[in-house]
Amino acid sequence: MAERKIFAGGRVKRFRLKLGLSQTQMAAELGLSPSYLNLIERNQRPLTVQVLLKLSQVYAVDMAQFADGQAAGLTDALKEVFADPLLAGEIASPAELADLSETAPNAARGALRLHAAYREAQERLSHLSALLAGADGPGDGADRLTRLPAVGAADYFEEAGAWFAEIEATAEEIAARLQPRDHPAEALRAHLREHFGVEVRILPGHVMPVEQARYDRHSRRLFVSERVPLLERPLLYARQLALLGCRDLVERMAARSGLTEAESLRMCRAGFAHRLAAAILAPAGRMTEAAREARLDILRLSGRFALRPLRVMARLAAIGAAGGELPPAFMVVLDASGGVLLRIPGAGFSFPRFGPLCSRLPLFDALTPGRLASAVLVLPDETSFTALALAEDGPWTPGLAPPRRLALIGWRRDEAARFTGEWPGPTRPVGVTCRLCERLDCAHRLAPPVTRPAAFHEHVAGPSDCELIG
Repeated sequence: MAERKIFAGGRVKRFRLKLGLSQTQMAAELGLSPSYLNLIERNQRPLTVQVLLKLSQVYAVDMAQFADGQAAGLTDALKEVFADPLLAGEIASPAELADLSETAPNAARGALRLHAAYREAQERLSHLSALLAGADGPGDGADRLTRLPAVGAADYFEEAGAWFAEIEATAEEIAARLQPRDHPAEALRAHLREHFGVEVRILPGHVMPVEQARYDRHSRRLFVSERVPLLERPLLYARQLALLGCRDLVERMAARSGLTEAESLRMCRAGFAHRLAAAILAPAGRMTEAAREARLDILRLSGRFALRPLRVMARLAAIGAAGGELPPAFMVVLDASGGVLLRIPGAGFSFPRFGPLCSRLPLFDALTPGRLASAVLVLPDETSFTALALAEDGPWTPGLAPPRRLALIGWRRDEAARFTGEWPGPTRPVGVTCRLCERLDCAHRLAPPVTRPAAFHEHVAGPSDCELIG
């Protein structure tokens, strides 16, 4: 396997300036020539293992801060921003965007935040216009505006990443105390009873026709509907354990999010409680060992840890983000209409923040619930990934069919192969989103690429021309 080159000139230069050193001084301390250090800082030479080791030894710094994953993610995000029609006259080259990510990452993040705020403002204006247009009376529209939901928590979790060290450490401690270890539901019910005086009661569906679970703090009972599948009940028990036994941790983590709206903070607390519950059921250490033994078999891991396959995917993505033994992963979960419910970028694969996903992803195949579909995904730059797609039916809803959930997890192909060998599956050329993809031979295209003029001609019809112009 070829070693991936790391170009981190901007980070080396910022580190040198932070120390107050000239190129000549730093080069002398590292045993390099000033001209070679100059080439590294200008990204004309990669950071070799030897130079990284010298930086670590001489300045006692963590080599991980010079890794290139973060800059690559910033570059991908900037490409999407500059694909906006608003900036059609300012098409930046990939080299310019990569240079901005390397040399001025804070400025790049600022541009991303401004663009996100602009897009959100556009969506809010559109939504408010629809609300006002549909108002029945002078006060009706204003009343509706007060009920607009907060969306800050979802943005925070996507930006903060999937791995939270304090959550994981606490989960490991709690999981080590649960007995019997091979019966999670029984162990959690016993723990709730012995440590918090909480009894779990399973109630008939007609008594709890809508709710999955409800905790009555006066009688200290956790009521769970019989409609909740057996595989999903341990997560509800673990979630209640997190809210009762780790409330201070959940509150502290939510406070660090910087969110101020009350609804966003409630969502954030619920999100941390949910992540802690999943980590209690599948602690990072045990999950890593089991994933190696099961060769990343999602369905086997689901049975072993009493977690739905979709939640197993989320745990693998979270643990992979820690930089340990499991390879980094990306993940996305959609509802049946294609709306994004969860998005975890990683492994060099970025999902668009605005606009639809590439329809060539196996998410959009005719997936049978409970069966995995695999594929090898190849981006336009020839980077390839091993991906697994899954369809799941969500919670039971009175009088309606259960909602469908579509999940995709993937790893860089060479890194996944260390665990699994080569998985069978078709090779699929994919893109991040149509506006950034230059595959002109794609019949799935929804919009022409903004990086080049639209190639419509009166006497020539391409694979998707007729669909794009109506």
